[in-house]
Amino acid sequence: MIEGSLRNVPLSDVFQIIATGQKSGILTVMRGKARARIYFEQGRIQYAHISPGVHLGEILVRMDLLTTHEVQEILRRQHVENAGTPLGLMAVEMRLIDEDDLKRALERQVLEVVTELMSWSDGQFNFAERSGWASQAPTNHSVDALALLMSVAQRLHEFEGGVVDADTIYRRSGDPTKVDMPAGAWEVLGYIDGKRTARSVAAELDLTEKHVFHLMYELATRGVVEAQPFRVEDPLVLAVSPSSALQRLLRLSLQRARLRAEVALDYDDALKVLPGIHPSALVVDDQQGAGWELVKELRKQAGQSHLPVLMLVDEAPKGGLFGRARRPRAEVLLKPFHEIEFQQIITKMVGRPLA
Repeated sequence: MIEGSLRNVPLSDVFQIIATGQKSGILTVMRGKARARIYFEQGRIQYAHISPGVHLGEILVRMDLLTTHEVQEILRRQHVENAGTPLGLMAVEMRLIDEDDLKRALERQVLEVVTELMSWSDGQFNFAERSGWASQAPTNHSVDALALLMSVAQRLHEFEGGVVDADTIYRRSGDPTKVDMPAGAWEVLGYIDGKRTARSVAAELDLTEKHVFHLMYELATRGVVEAQPFRVEDPLVLAVSPSSALQRLLRLSLQRARLRAEVALDYDDALKVLPGIHPSALVVDDQQGAGWELVKELRKQAGQSHLPVLMLVDEAPKGGLFGRARRPRAEVLLKPFHEIEFQQIITKMVGRPLA
């Protein structure tokens, strides 16, 4: 067992110990409510995940390998048929993606998780070494831990050169053919239209937010784009789902629709944060009627009786969920839903219909 505090031992040192020692086991890193696990096999990384944080389903959507609807269908089958089968393997079994697609998506997930962890300056870690253990990794492929570590360190160093504010809107202002464009900058430029915030642009690309914010900074310093002089704040939507996978999909879809997104895993937490953030709408993933109870309690709070609510349900409601009492007022959308359908409903709710 290797354990300690990130204040005393940098995560990069822990990686080097595991990699050079060709150790097998699970590295767990914790900070507050966040928890990450990295699975090692003979010093190489097989799999990594973080909660709350990036999810494989979200990555597959961002890489245009799956749609939001397809990921939800896989999640449904996981729940109904085989909860132990990883999402990626189910996608391969359903022939929605092939093994090479899954390998690329898993490598992207490892990269994003490790990049996030390397930015932590505090927290606790422990590494439980095992031999002959049964890994929970979806595939047998692995990533060179030291090579990944160097790549992440280089990227974080580049980001120190400057990033833009997530809520700033940029418009094109110069000729990109007359300057040296960094790798990935053309893809970012394609989504800059004078209407989208930097966060909304990032949601459209297969890059981390920090990477996109850095590329936009580089475009701005080269005079290719400039910030809009007048800043209009995007409407805020709170999305509540006990499923971390669906929660990340909702966040991504909202940001792609030029909306700000706050997320909550717990219904009680949602009630606590609502008064402080003043959202323009609420999205609730109902689980066995608990979502309706949340809205029922919400309507009792001062100032929340008219908050627009979109309820995501597994089947169309039949009769009253509360005996003879009427259900709380809310729009209803069946799962699995298509992203464009979800966006059309929620943007209409907040008074900003999709163009």
